[in-house]
Amino acid sequence: MEEQRITITVKSKGEPCELTDEQIKVWYAERIAALFDPRWGTPEITVDVKRKQA
Repeated sequence: MEEQRITITVKSKGEPCELTDEQIKVWYAERIAALFDPRWGTPEITVDVKRKQA
């Protein structure tokens, strides 16, 4: 069995997002999971959200 750990950083700028941190985590996790073929296994996806006001 092989384990792959991939880190992706997404920086977005613009108006404050109206979604809560939890909603953002779910949004990304669902979309990333949709990219995987279930024949290759089920991914364990962790999403970390950090916000700062500019």
